[in-house]
Amino acid sequence: MTAIELRPARPEDRDFLHSLSPRLSGVPGPAWHDLAAMEGFQDRYMTATFAAVEKGAQTLVAWSADGKRLGYIHMRPFKDGVTDEPCGYVSLLALTEEAEGQGIAHLMMQAAETWARAQGYRFLCLDVFADNRHAVEFYERRGFQTETLRMVKPL
Repeated sequence: MTAIELRPARPEDRDFLHSLSPRLSGVPGPAWHDLAAMEGFQDRYMTATFAAVEKGAQTLVAWSADGKRLGYIHMRPFKDGVTDEPCGYVSLLALTEEAEGQGIAHLMMQAAETWARAQGYRFLCLDVFADNRHAVEFYERRGFQTETLRMVKPL
């Protein structure tokens, strides 16, 4: 892996952040939702996430040594679903296609853990579509465990 720098996102990064929406909506999702539904979900989620001004939230952008944006991660305060205690939440993580397989997502997850510990959180959580096996396995290799499962039956 070449030298990667994580920097806090700035207003001029907005277009880049939104440009990765298709990368997120194109991951394997529930078979009963077509690509248009996944794209709509992702666009709404990203708009709401970046419109919210949350104290303690942080977005980091990964930059290559030659000045290219490679991806980003957005972390925010959350509440644990069982104890209701404050915890950290990774709400978005996206990479450009060229950045995959270079350890950049791992680096960003390390930064998320550092951020969560600095906030005094006992937990860091996230959501991932069950059909996105690549992402599920990525998070499992980093020590994440399934806590709840939402089950859906198309009618």
